[in-house]
This record gives sequence, structure tokens and C-alpha cells, in this order.
Amino acid sequence: MAITSADTQQNFPFPYEQVFDGLVAILGPAGFEIKTQDRVIGRITAGAGMSAFSWGEDVVLQIQKRGDDTTELTIQSNLKVGFNLTGTAKNTQNAERIIGALSAYLQGGSTDVAASVAAAPTTQYSPVLWIVVIIVGLAILFAMLSE
Repeated sequence: MAITSADTQQNFPFPYEQVFDGLVAILGPAGFEIKTQDRVIGRITAGAGMSAFSWGEDVVLQIQKRGDDTTELTIQSNLKVGFNLTGTAKNTQNAERIIGALSAYLQGGSTDVAASVAAAPTTQYSPVLWIVVIIVGLAILFAMLSE
């Protein structure tokens, strides 16, 4: 696994169709734009927009039936810009947000998308990242002023 991507797997004790439909329902409200979806091969591609520490991420979700009531979800999140030290934690946060929202949605009887997304973990940035951004910003400002 590279510094610019993260792979996460999670099993859900729900049928394939329910998991696939749940993903389609929660991705938009969770902040991801669905680009493609293919129920036959179990693949959804989505994107997340820019944030304070990232130019955005591309997310690929693979859904596989493992039994009548068991479905495996694999999430691969990749930074849109190849190397972005401050954005590396964003990939893991994307996966945790999707898993949390989907789990709440499925456990809640697949009725309240907004509550399911609200129950999911939100993006949290380390204070160290803020310090790095401030230092880099100040260094650029001082370099511009010294010219």
C-alpha cells in the first residue's frame, strides 16, 4: 500500500443487495459523488472533493457476496494528487466514514439516511497537520516579502 492510497475491508451481516443499495443511498449525503455503479460486478466508483488538507480523493468500492447474509466491502481510497503528505490520513477517514454510515443505515432498518450519515465518524485533522500548514504558509509569505 502506498502513502497515497488506503485499502480497507469490512464484512457486513446483510445480503448483497441491501449492502449495495445502502452504499448508493449513503454515499451522496456522506460527501461522495457517485461516478459509476455496477450491481452485476459489485463495483461503485466515487469521488470526494477538496478539503483543507487534500485536493480530493477517488474511491473505489468492491462489494462481494460471501454468503446469503454476508457481504464483504473493500474500499480503496486514492489521493487525486499523487503526493500530499497532509492528505494521507484522509484516505483512512474516508473508509471509516463510509463504513460507519453504512453500518448505521443497515442497522437502522435502511430508513433514515441523514441520521445514518450523522452517526458516522467525521473528518478530524491532527493538530500537527495544522502546524505544518501554518509553517509552510508563513515560509511562503516570508519568501514572497523578502523579494
